[in-house]
Amino acid sequence: MVNSFVWTPEEAKYLKAVLRWQASASSDDEKRRQLGTTAEEDAARRRQQQGQEKPAGEFRVLVVGGRGTGKTAILTRFGQGTFRGEGEPPDPFYERGCRHPITLDSSGITTPIPPPTNPKEARSQQHSQTYMVDALEMPSKQLLSNPMLEQALNITEAAVLVYDVRDEASLRLARGLADFMREHFSCSPSTPNGNTSGGTPKPSNNLRPYALILVGNKADPETQAGADSDEREREVTWAEGSKAAAAMLMPMPGGGSASGVPFLEVSAKTGENVDQIFPAVGREILRLKRLALQRREQAERAMKLIQEARGVGDKSGEVGARKGKFGLWRSLFVGRRQAAAAVGGEGGY
Repeated sequence: MVNSFVWTPEEAKYLKAVLRWQASASSDDEKRRQLGTTAEEDAARRRQQQGQEKPAGEFRVLVVGGRGTGKTAILTRFGQGTFRGEGEPPDPFYERGCRHPITLDSSGITTPIPPPTNPKEARSQQHSQTYMVDALEMPSKQLLSNPMLEQALNITEAAVLVYDVRDEASLRLARGLADFMREHFSCSPSTPNGNTSGGTPKPSNNLRPYALILVGNKADPETQAGADSDEREREVTWAEGSKAAAAMLMPMPGGGSASGVPFLEVSAKTGENVDQIFPAVGREILRLKRLALQRREQAERAMKLIQEARGVGDKSGEVGARKGKFGLWRSLFVGRRQAAAAVGGEGGY
């Protein structure tokens, strides 16, 4: 699913219902004319962004948060390096998400890397690896629909929880979303609201690693308390955001809960720390995948040992049964021979 763009029916339903992915050539051309760009320029820009290097992998990431937290602004800054301003409409090309490469230092990657096929690739693996990020933004109005959010979680492998440092309510919403995700990826047969889905337990997702990161946006210099500006003052301190992230526990592969999730404060307006969001997500995805692989291998080894122990026990029982069987026939055979000899002896006298 992650490395393929052949959508399953569930993914197609999500893209239509949640993201409203209605690709209209005429509307896209009209938007490009309004923005002063062409399809060729957009394609050239994407090729320039992606470069000629084949990515080592792909990450499908959900960007979710309350209304006005700056989700589209973060994606615009991440994919285009620009900021349109809070008073301007969001960039239509980044309203639903974006596709953009990131580079991870190979020294911090713990997942197995395939052996290089040529010297150039070998040199590149010694320094960094390029990964493609497919970031999907979930409209805040869809957060009221639990099925929509569940579908979004089912087709992604990580989520960026965004809140506004100037709005404490947006952090409370982020906490609620984290609780929803924890329940979704637990093995509980009930929905996050505590209600069963028609009496049928939902499939367990607890063996699938899912990364989560909390991001406090709009941490601009103007939002600092006491700043002489028309901007709203900060309502959530860095310490409060960090504490909230530490309290967000996600199920770990194979059971158990993690001790908190990564946390960042960023500014889509100035670009500060925005370039760290998706590399942090990528590293967390790779870490969880590695952990899931290790625990799966441990479980397989344990199962193999159990099966081998059972096999030895079965063979021992089988040998014992054969010995008992032969011993019984031997006793019967010897008994019959002794009886025959006794009868023969009497007849001879």
